[in-house]
Amino acid sequence: MRSNTEVNLARLAKTTLIWEFVESHCGEWNHQDWLVFCASLEEKGYTPIDLDQVGLLLEQAKSEYWEKNS
Repeated sequence: MRSNTEVNLARLAKTTLIWEFVESHCGEWNHQDWLVFCASLEEKGYTPIDLDQVGLLLEQAKSEYWEKNS
């Protein structure tokens, strides 16, 4: 059985939230932007969640963003 953390990460991965964050920040963000994004995930009910894994999703989307916009 999967943990709530894994379920929430899978739920997040199926949304457009990651891509919307990357696009709205033009593929670049700072630590404060990251903290605001993490807080928004909590507000939207995506906790508990592994923030390291969220970071990896963001980095993957960032790579895709730069491939499309270079």
